Amino acid sequence: MSIQIPGYTIVRELGRGGMATVYLAIQESFGRQVALKVMAPHLAAEPGFAERFSSEAKMVAALSHPHIVTVYDVGSHNDYHYLAMEYHTGGDLSTRIDREDLTPTAALKITKQLADALGLAHQRGVVHRDIKPDNVLFRAHNDDAILTDFGIARNMQAESNLTQIGSTVGTPKYMSPEQARGMKVDGRADLYSLGVMLYEMLTGKPPFSAGDTISLAIKHCQEPVPPLPSHLHRYQGLLSRMLAKEVKNRYQNGLEVMTAIDDLLKAPAQQQAAPAPVAASPKPAQSQGSHGAAQHIPSVSSYDRPSISFSLDNNEANKSSYQPFFRTDEVVGGNFFFKKYAFNVSFSCDDYEEFKEKREQMHDMLQEWLDKRGKRALELNVSIQAHPWIHGRIWEVLNDDQPFDSPFGMLLEQATVELHIYDDVEPEKGKRAMIRDKGKKPAKKTA
Repeated sequence: MSIQIPGYTIVRELGRGGMATVYLAIQESFGRQVALKVMAPHLAAEPGFAERFSSEAKMVAALSHPHIVTVYDVGSHNDYHYLAMEYHTGGDLSTRIDREDLTPTAALKITKQLADALGLAHQRGVVHRDIKPDNVLFRAHNDDAILTDFGIARNMQAESNLTQIGSTVGTPKYMSPEQARGMKVDGRADLYSLGVMLYEMLTGKPPFSAGDTISLAIKHCQEPVPPLPSHLHRYQGLLSRMLAKEVKNRYQNGLEVMTAIDDLLKAPAQQQAAPAPVAASPKPAQSQGSHGAAQHIPSVSSYDRPSISFSLDNNEANKSSYQPFFRTDEVVGGNFFFKKYAFNVSFSCDDYEEFKEKREQMHDMLQEWLDKRGKRALELNVSIQAHPWIHGRIWEVLNDDQPFDSPFGMLLEQATVELHIYDDVEPEKGKRAMIRDKGKKPAKKTA
């Protein structure tokens, strides 16, 4: 081998990608086999790469869990930055899916073990962002699933646009809708990808496929989850929630996924416990192919389980938990002879679908107000607390010309209308503008 890392004897190459090469090596200090992942030398030229690699590698190395690969060592030599990890000989999940010998129970066992691993990672502020069968290995002695490759190199790169997503922040086949849109992601993106893997384990194929990355990303964002075959229908609810398009509609952490799987597996056991009308000989446990698995899957979590509502944001000090609201009030002004009325609407939305729902609610309230006040409805103030990634869409919708017969459109014709869109973390920022001034549309002003 041309590459040399002090303290390691490289035996052979195990795999190669654009960002790293993995070797089978002997760690000389312990005389044990390891998987030595060596980052591509050109990455060392990136500004700040060495510091970020070291910091994030140590963070991953601190994830001690029975279903996360153990990192033995992190270091650098010349232009080579490397990780020494456990070496497993039990094969990978891609091979098992290709063999088509995974039973539903085996698929649920694997999914639960990986959800357990992701629960710990997310609690520690680590988002994998590339959950796929190639990154799931198995222990040879007990057949446990092991999550590998937390994508340190990918964290070093900018998430710039959709054409780069497949190589920088995920694999298109398993990518969450928010990843496909180039948005900031949290642990719920990993749970979506885990759902894609579960669908593939159950059916032998992923839920979405297309001839190019863009088309595939659009399907993840827009197409409904394909229904499972009839003999797998009992797993549809679990999958539909894991693969929800909006993050708020998914399971919110690994523990919720584990609990859902436990609940799903209890149903057959309860049915078996019920008295049977006709005596029958007991059947042997269903085979799991060449890899046996018990029907009951006990919890294997090695960490103190978080509460269901734990934060998915590593920067908890700067983020308040989302609390939905919708508030209105009317202010009466003017004088004894001529009263004028102002209406204030404020609401929150965590995603664009919720914004559309709240906008319809706002329209209903505005119609009631117009019916009551008529031409004396002279001022409207709309304040919207929204996630920053949908500020632009909200701004476009409410600044575009409105249908003249909609309540909002009618108020734009007769009243002064002010709009404020902001984030709950930094409410002093965001966008403010008077979008109508007594029927005249001035140039937009933002603060």
